[in-house]
Amino acid sequence: TSRKFRNSCRLPFGGSMADSPIRVQDAYKLADVDGGINPASINFKNVTLESDKFVCIRDSNGDANSIVIVDLSNRTNTRHKISADSAIMNPISKVLALKAQQTLQIFNLELKSKMKSYSMPEAVTYWRWISAQTIAMVTATAVYHWSIEGASEPRKVFDRKEELAEAQILNYRADSTETWLLLVGVKKLPDNTLGGVMQLYSVDKNASRVIEGHSGCFVDYAPPGSPSCTLLCVASNSAAGGKLFVMELPTAAKAATTFERKVTSIGFSSPQDFPVALQASAKLGVLYLITRSGYLYLFDLSSASLIYSENVTPDSPVFVSTFNEKTNGILGVNTRGTVLSISVNEQNIVRYVQQNLHNYDLALRIASAGGMKGADELFSQKFNALLNEMNIQEAVKLVAEAPNNMLRTRETIARFNAIPPLPGQQPALSVYFKFLLDKGKLNSFESVELAKIVLQKPGGSAYIQKLIGEQKLEECEELGDLLSQYDAELALRIYLKGQAHIKVIQVLVQRGDFQKILPYCQKVGYKPEWAQLLIGILNVNPDGAAQFAVGLHEMEGGPPIPPNQVVDMFVQRSMIKQVTAFLLDILKNDKEEEGALQTRLLEINLMYSPPQVAAQIISQNLFTHYDTMKVAQLCEKAQLYQLALDNYIKASNANPDMQPPVIMHVRRVIINTHALNPEWLVEFFGELSREDSLECLKELMTHNPRQNFKVCVQVATKYSEELGAEQLIDLFLSFKSYEALYYYLGSIVNFSKDPEVHFRYIEAATRVGQYSEVERVTRESSVYEPERTKNFLKEARLADLWPLINVCDQHNYLEELVRYLVDSQNLKYVDMFVQKRNPMKAPVVAGALLDCDVPEEYVKNLILSVGSMCPVEALVEQVEKRNRLKILQSWLEARATEGNQEPVLHNALGKIYIDSNQNAEEFLRSNPYYDSRTLGKYCENRDPILSFTAYQRGQCDRELVEVTNKNGMFKQQARYLVQRQNPELWAEVLVDGPYRKLLIDQVVQTALPETTVPEEVSTTVKAFMTADLPHELTELLEKIILHGNSEFKNNRYLQNLLILTAIKTTKDRVMDYINRLDNYDAADIAKIAEGADLFEEAFTIYKKFGDNLQAVRVLLDDLNSLERAYEFAERVGEAPVWSALAYAQLKASQIPDAIDSYLKALDPSRFQEVITAAEEAGYYNDLVRYLIMARTESKVKESVIDTELMYAYAKTNRLADLEEFLGTPNVAQVQYIADRCFNETLYEAAKILYTSISNFARLAVTLVRLKNYYAAVDAAGKANSIRTWKEVNAACVEAQEFRLAQMCALHIIVQADELEELLRFYEERGHFEELMALMKAGLGHERAHMGMFTELGVLYAKYRPERLMEHIKLFHRRVNVNKLIRVCEQYHHWAEARFLYTHNDEFDNAAKLMMAHTAEAWDHEIFKDTLTKVSSVELCYQAIHFYIKLSPGQLTDLLSTISPRVDHERVVLELRKDSQLAMGKQFLETVQDGNLKGVNEALNELYIEEEDYEALRLSIDQYDHFDQLALAEKLKKHELLEFRRISAYVYKRNKKWKQSVELSKKDKMYKDAMETVAESEDKDLAEELLRFFVDNGHHECYSACLYTCYDLMRPDVALELAWRHKIFDFVMPFIIQLMKEYVDKIAELAEKVQKKEEAAQPGITPTVDPMMMMHPGMVPAIGWQQPAVPQMYQPTMGNW
Repeated sequence: TSRKFRNSCRLPFGGSMADSPIRVQDAYKLADVDGGINPASINFKNVTLESDKFVCIRDSNGDANSIVIVDLSNRTNTRHKISADSAIMNPISKVLALKAQQTLQIFNLELKSKMKSYSMPEAVTYWRWISAQTIAMVTATAVYHWSIEGASEPRKVFDRKEELAEAQILNYRADSTETWLLLVGVKKLPDNTLGGVMQLYSVDKNASRVIEGHSGCFVDYAPPGSPSCTLLCVASNSAAGGKLFVMELPTAAKAATTFERKVTSIGFSSPQDFPVALQASAKLGVLYLITRSGYLYLFDLSSASLIYSENVTPDSPVFVSTFNEKTNGILGVNTRGTVLSISVNEQNIVRYVQQNLHNYDLALRIASAGGMKGADELFSQKFNALLNEMNIQEAVKLVAEAPNNMLRTRETIARFNAIPPLPGQQPALSVYFKFLLDKGKLNSFESVELAKIVLQKPGGSAYIQKLIGEQKLEECEELGDLLSQYDAELALRIYLKGQAHIKVIQVLVQRGDFQKILPYCQKVGYKPEWAQLLIGILNVNPDGAAQFAVGLHEMEGGPPIPPNQVVDMFVQRSMIKQVTAFLLDILKNDKEEEGALQTRLLEINLMYSPPQVAAQIISQNLFTHYDTMKVAQLCEKAQLYQLALDNYIKASNANPDMQPPVIMHVRRVIINTHALNPEWLVEFFGELSREDSLECLKELMTHNPRQNFKVCVQVATKYSEELGAEQLIDLFLSFKSYEALYYYLGSIVNFSKDPEVHFRYIEAATRVGQYSEVERVTRESSVYEPERTKNFLKEARLADLWPLINVCDQHNYLEELVRYLVDSQNLKYVDMFVQKRNPMKAPVVAGALLDCDVPEEYVKNLILSVGSMCPVEALVEQVEKRNRLKILQSWLEARATEGNQEPVLHNALGKIYIDSNQNAEEFLRSNPYYDSRTLGKYCENRDPILSFTAYQRGQCDRELVEVTNKNGMFKQQARYLVQRQNPELWAEVLVDGPYRKLLIDQVVQTALPETTVPEEVSTTVKAFMTADLPHELTELLEKIILHGNSEFKNNRYLQNLLILTAIKTTKDRVMDYINRLDNYDAADIAKIAEGADLFEEAFTIYKKFGDNLQAVRVLLDDLNSLERAYEFAERVGEAPVWSALAYAQLKASQIPDAIDSYLKALDPSRFQEVITAAEEAGYYNDLVRYLIMARTESKVKESVIDTELMYAYAKTNRLADLEEFLGTPNVAQVQYIADRCFNETLYEAAKILYTSISNFARLAVTLVRLKNYYAAVDAAGKANSIRTWKEVNAACVEAQEFRLAQMCALHIIVQADELEELLRFYEERGHFEELMALMKAGLGHERAHMGMFTELGVLYAKYRPERLMEHIKLFHRRVNVNKLIRVCEQYHHWAEARFLYTHNDEFDNAAKLMMAHTAEAWDHEIFKDTLTKVSSVELCYQAIHFYIKLSPGQLTDLLSTISPRVDHERVVLELRKDSQLAMGKQFLETVQDGNLKGVNEALNELYIEEEDYEALRLSIDQYDHFDQLALAEKLKKHELLEFRRISAYVYKRNKKWKQSVELSKKDKMYKDAMETVAESEDKDLAEELLRFFVDNGHHECYSACLYTCYDLMRPDVALELAWRHKIFDFVMPFIIQLMKEYVDKIAELAEKVQKKEEAAQPGITPTVDPMMMMHPGMVPAIGWQQPAVPQMYQPTMGNW
C-alpha cells in the first residue's frame, strides 16, 4: 500500500494528488547534475541543505574533488573544482562557506572574492548556517558562532555537556531571536540502538539542559486566541515509546508562558526507527516529522495531535532536511539523491480532516490559515449558528478569517444590518465594520455601505478621507459618486483609483486641469473622441486648448488629430497667439517632414500678426525646413529686409540653380542700408560667395558711396582673406578711394604677410599724408618688398629721411644708405642713427665710412662717441679686415678699463701688444680674459715661447704638445705633462711615435726627479702602465724606489707596483724583489703570484709572513705535493694545517690517511664529506672510528652523525653495538636508516630498527621478506594501515597463504578507493573463488559499503552467474546500480539487468531492454507495470508494435494499461502503420469518450467495414469530432440505404442542406428531406422541395411539407402551386391555419389601436372592421377567385 501511495504521489512540480492530504514531489535529482554525481558522495557528510534555495554536494571521484551547487529555484547547477572537507551554502545569497581540516573560508560567488578566513584551534565536527549572517560550528568541546560581518572571529557560545561527548551531531537549531539554541545528536546505547540526546541552551540565562530526543525545532506560533510565542518541538523514540513534545519557551518579549505543554505518543514502525527531520509551519500550524524508515507524520501544532501518516520514502531514508518557504512544507534529500518536497495538499487537506478525522475546528483553522478550499459549508453553518446565538463578535471574526473572503458578501452586510441593536451595545453592522477596519481593508461594496452611514453624520467626509489615506477602503466609482456631493477633490482621487475615465476627464475639464487629461488617458489606456474634446476645451480656455493640442501631438503612435486640422480650428476662431504657441511647441524638433507646417506658422504671423512676431520666430533659428523663398518674399513685403536677405541666401543654398538667380534679389534688397543693421550686414557678407560679395560691394560703392564707405571697409576688413586683398585693393583703386584703401589696409597690415598689402599701405599713407604711419610701418614691418619700397621713398623725396633709414637699416642697405647720405651731405643722420637709433650697427657704418674714404679721425671720434654701446666683436671684425685695428687701441683700452671681459676685446688688445712688442709676455701671463687658443695660434709663427705660454695658461693640451714637438721643446712638455696629471693626455703622448722616446727620457731624467708630489708620481706611473710600457715602468720604479728619493723608497703602493710589474714582465727578478722588500701587501701579492704560476714565490711569501694555512694550501693545491705538505704539517703541528691536509687526502681518495689526519686535528666539521667518501669506498670500520670522534668533539648533537654511525654498525654487522647504541640517547634518524637497511636487504638490522621505533607497518613488510607471515600479520594489525595490509596481503597471496591473506583483505575492502586494485590483483592471478569468498565475508562488516556489494555482484556476473539474481534481490538497495547494470549487459544477464533497471526507477531502460531481449527479460505483467512509469511516452508507442508482433492477444490489455499516458490519436496512427486497426477496436471504443478526431474516424471506418450502421449512427451522434463532410462523401455512394441515409444525416448536421435534401430525394426518403428543410429555415429550399413534390405528383408529400415547413412557406407560393395543379384539398389545411393566425393578429392590433385612440379622444370609441386592416396581398375569403391578369405580366412565385 505504501509503495502504491508513493508512486501515485510522485508528481512533477505543479501536480496534485487525488485524495491524499499531503503532496510528495521530486524537486530535483542529484544524478541529473552536469557531469553526474558519484553515488558514494550522497551521504550526510557530503550533502548539505541549508535552505530551500540551494543544495550543496561535495563530490569525490577518485582523486578529483569538487563542490556542486544546485540552485533549486531555476534547477541549474554549477561545479567548482575545490578540495574541501565540507561546504555549506548561505540560505539566501550566493555565499559559500568551505571547511578544509581546521581552516574555514567564506566566499562570495557572485563577486568572486573571499570574504573571510579563519583557522580553528580544534576540529569542527558539524557546522551550518543558523541565519543569513551567522555560521554555527560545533567542535568536540564547544559551540561557536561566526558572523560574516566585519573582521570578527568565531566566538564561543557554550560548552558541550558530557552527555553529548560521544554523540554524533546531526543538527543544530536556533530560534528567530537566537536566544534559544538546540544541539541535536545521537549515540549508541548499550542495546545497540541509537538514542537521541539534545542540549538546550538559553543565551539569556547562560544555562544548558540535556533533553532526550532525536530531532527538534523552534517555531514562532500564535495559537488560536493567544498571542504569538516561541515553541520548542522535540520528537524521540526510546524504550518507553515514541513521543512528541511541544512546549513554550520564555523570551524577552513574552516572559510568561501561556501555551499548555503537549505530549503525544507516536507509533513508530519499529523500535529501531527514530525521527531524522522535524520542521514546523507557523502559517499552517502543522508539524512535519520524517523518520529513518521513510515515514512521514503530520501533526497539528496547537494540539500536537496526529493528522496523517504515511511511508513516503521506504527504500531510501532522508538524511538532511530544511523548511520549504515556498510550500510551507519540508524539503529533504534521501540516499538515492532525490530532493523531495513534501507539503500539505491544499486541495484535499481540509476535506480529509473533515471526513477522516471529523475535527471540524481543525479543518476551519487550517482553511483559515492557508486560505484553502473545502470548508465553505462549514464556515456557512458556523456563521449561521453564531448569528442565531447572537454572538456578533465571533460571527464577525469568522467572516474575517474565512478563506478567500467567502463570507464577505452583500448578503452578510444585509444580515448584520437587519439585526436589531441590543440595549447598551453597538449595532451589529458597526461591530462588523470596526473589526474589519482593524484587521485590514474593506472591499468595494463594504466601503460604499460604510460611506453611506458615515457621510450622514458631521465630519463624515474627513473620516472617509482618513480611512482612504490609511488604505482601509477600496476606491470604486460608486464610492466616488457618493463622495462627489461632499468633497469633489476626494471624489476625483477615488475616480482615479476606480478608473472611472469619463468622470475623471469631466472633473479635470471643469477644474481647468487640461494638462492632466492626456497623461491620465495614456496611463489608463482610455481613448476618448479627441476632436470633440479639443473643441470643447478650445471654447472654454484657448490657452489650455493649445497646451492640450500639444500633448495630443506628442502621443505615442502619432497624433490622433492631424496638425493641419488643429491649426484650422484655431485660425477659424482667429486665435493666432494660441496657434502660434501650438505650432512652436510641436515643431521644436525641426523635422524635415514638418516643413509645410513651419511655412504655415511663419506665413500666419507675417500676414496676421505684427512683423516683429515673425521676425522674433525666424531670428531664433528654430526651423530649417520651411519654404525659404516664399518666406523671403513675405519678409521683403513686410520691409523685414534683414530676414529677407537671410532667407534668400537659404533658398539659394537649397537650390543653387534657381532661376532667376537669388543674387538678383539680394542686390535689390541690400542697397536698403538705412534699414539694415551695419553689424548684421557685415556678418551677412559671410554667407555670400566670393563673387557675390564683390558684386554687392561694388553695388554699395556705386549707390551712395559716402554713406556706404564705412560698411564696405568693415566688410573688406572682416572678409579680407576670403575675398582676397588683391581684388579688394583693385576695387578701391578703381574708385580712386585711397582713404578707403588706407583704412582697409590699416586694419589688416599688422596681420598680413602679403608684401603688396604693406607696400600699398605705405603708398596710401603717403598719399593721405600719414607720414607717422609710413615711418612706423617701415620700422616695424618686415614683409614689404624692400627694393620697391626703398626706390619709392627715394622718389618721394620726403623731408623726413627716417622711413628710408628704417628700410635700409632693416634690409641691410646701410652701406648704400651711407653712400646716399655722404653724397647728399646728410652726415648728421649718420651721427643720429649711430648714436641714438641703432648703436649696434656702428661697426657696419664705420666700415662703410672707411670705404668712402672719410677721415680716420672722424671715424675714430664717431666710435668713441658711441662708447660701450658698440658691439666689440663686430667692430673689431670690420676694422681688422681693413687692417685698421690700430685705430681702436684707445677705444679697446677704455672698454678694458671699464671692466669688459669679452675675450674678443682682450684678443684684439693682445694682438696690438704683440705686433707693437709692448710687454706681450707679461700680458699673456697676467691677463685672464683672452682666448689662449686664439693668441697661441697668433704667436706660433711669431714667437713659440709666447705661444707655449698662452697654451699653458689655457691648458690647451693638444695645441701645446703640437707646438713643443714641432719646436723640440720636450723638457717643457715633460714638466707640463707631470704637473697636468691628465691620464688621457698621457695616453696620447705615449703612443708609439718619433717623439715618445725623447719625451720618456725627459720624464725619467728631469720631470719626475724634480717633483715631490706623490700624486704626480702616481699619475705618471699609471700612465706608463696604461700605455703598456713595462720595461720603461720597471726602470722608472727602480729609479724611484731603489735609487731615488728616500721619500718614496718605503712607499707600499710603489713596492706593490714594482713586484707586480716584475711578475708581469721579468719573473726571474720577482724572488729578489720579494726578499729585498718588506713593505708590500703580502696576501694580495701572493695571490697574484699564484695566478701567474709563481707558486714557489707565493709559498715563500706565505711562509715569510707566517700564514701557514695558506702556505700548506699552495703546497696541496698548486704544487700538488702531499709529501711536502705532510712534512710541513709535522713541522708546524697546527690543527688547521692537519685539517687542510686531511681534506686533500680525502679528495685524493686516501681515506684511511685522511681519517688519521682528521683524528689528529680533532676536526669533525667535514663529517658529511668523510661519510660520503668512506661509504663510497667501503671503509665502514674506519668510518666508525671517525664518527665516534665526531660525536665526542661536536658541540651540538648532529643527527647525521648518529644516523650514519647506526648505518655503519649495520653494514659491519655489529648488531650488538647497534642495539647498545639504540639504548643510549641519540638523535639518529632511525626510520631513515631502517628504510635504508630494508632497501639494501639488511632485513635483520631493519627488524631491530623498526621494532625500536614501533613502526609496525614497515616491520610487517620486513617480516614478510623474512618469510615470517604470522608475525607479519600481527604487526600489520598493530600498524592498521591500508598500505601495510595491502603489502602483507599481496605477500600472503603469492605465498598461497589465503587464510592470512583474507584476514588482511578484510581491512582493505572496506576502503572504497582500494577495492578495485585488490580485485584486479586477485583476478590477475586467477584466485576467483578465494576472491568471492573474501567479498562475501566482508559483507557482514560494519563498514561494508556500496562498492563491496557492487563488486561482488560483478564477480558473480563474471564467474558465478547462478548466484547473481539472488545477490541482486538481497542487496539491490546497496549496490551501485548503474555499474552493475553495465556489467549485466556486458555479460548478457538480461533478467538481472531488467530487475536493476526497475528498482533504480530507470523504467525507460527497463522497457527497452525487455523489448530488445524478449526471451530472457520480457514478462507481460512486469512490462505493463514498467510502461506506466516510463518518462518517455515514445516507448509506449514502440510497445504497441512490439505486442502486435510478439503477443497480439494481450495488446488490448496493454493499451488499457497505458491509456492514461498515450495520445489516443497517435495510437491509431501506430495501429495503421501495422495495418492492424481492427486489433485495437476494443481499446478505441473505451477511449472514444475523449471525442478525438483520429479515434472517431478510426472507429467509423471499422463500423463501415463491418456494415454496422447502428453503431456508426450512434458514434456520429455522440462524438462529432471527425471530418464529417469526408464521411458523408464516402457514404453517399454506399450500396446500403442506411449508410446513404447516414450520409444525408451528416450533411444535415453540417448545414449542407441542399446536398442532404438531394440525397434524400434520390433515395425517396421524403420525410428526411422535409425534416432537413424545416431545420435549415431556408425558404428557397422549402419552395424548391414543394415544387419537387408537386411536379412529381407526390400530393400527400406536398401537404406534409406544408405542415412540416409551415414557418418557411409563403402563402402565395403554396396557393399558386395548388391552383396550377388543382390540388386545393391538399393546401386547405395550410390555408385554414394561416387564416386563423391572421384573424387573431388583426384582432390584437385592433384592440391596441382602440386603446390608443381612446386615450387620445376621451368619449369616442371607434370601431374597426378587422377585414379592413388586411393587406392588399392577403386572401380575404375562401372562395375568392384570382382576377384576370394582363398578358404582358405573368405572375411568378417570387413577386406575386
